[in-house]
Amino acid sequence: MKGLDKLKEKLPDYQGKKLRLFQVIAFSCFIISLVFQLIMDSLPRIFSDIVILQLIAPLTPIIGSLLVLIIGLMIVRSFWKIRDKYISKFGVKAYQKAFRFVAIGIPIVISVIVHSFIPTDLIAGYGDTDVSSSYLGTPISEFLLNFPPLFLYIRVALFFIFLLLGLTVIFKALRIFGIDNMALVYVFYPNESTLQNHEIYSILRHPAYHGLMLISIGSIFLRFSIYSVIYFLMFLVGINIHLKLVEEKELIGRFGEQYKKYRENVPAFFVKLKDFKKYFSILLNK
Repeated sequence: MKGLDKLKEKLPDYQGKKLRLFQVIAFSCFIISLVFQLIMDSLPRIFSDIVILQLIAPLTPIIGSLLVLIIGLMIVRSFWKIRDKYISKFGVKAYQKAFRFVAIGIPIVISVIVHSFIPTDLIAGYGDTDVSSSYLGTPISEFLLNFPPLFLYIRVALFFIFLLLGLTVIFKALRIFGIDNMALVYVFYPNESTLQNHEIYSILRHPAYHGLMLISIGSIFLRFSIYSVIYFLMFLVGINIHLKLVEEKELIGRFGEQYKKYRENVPAFFVKLKDFKKYFSILLNK
């Protein structure tokens, strides 16, 4: 995998099987975050005797995912905030010491996307008293009479299209930029990073985030519920805030007006219609 040697070089104390420690940490954080969200989905039905939970029942799935998203993004943001301090304190091992923020924060954020694919009544089914949650979590088409079955096939087809397209973009980004860039090595070692001038940057500022957005849109077609739309909007707003306050703030600091002009002309997540031909050409080009 491109960039793997570079990443290992920055983790000198975690060579060979020791590197799996971060894999275990990442997987554990992902599972814990996902389970927490699933519990929050059904919390009012698990504890049906708690009045306050019944009053906010429709909001608990949203609160759960929002909390996880905020925590994940804050942890990732910490990776940038502690950079200077860690470089001063740990020197060449600064990135290694800070890597836990990447291994913890990113899986937590991704769990929010995965959660959007799962029914909100997985742990405890909707009861007769939880009508609002049922309305928000049930596919909209089920509330409409005489809805053509063909629409279900269209939904499933769109789900697979967006899911596969999103995964293709992410794997393409890994091949183009390398696992070291995806693991944010450049944040601690900007002088060692190479300027990325791949043509995909002429139509998208953040290809990897674009891939995640496509996958999230796929969840809307799969679940086709009001909750699924809300989850997508939360993720979209959260990433936008993260970019504005963290990543693009630093890029503006490094490249100044040049990046500001670039940002005005090139979208962050969604390709312009006029660039679709170039977009698919890039994806299909090996």
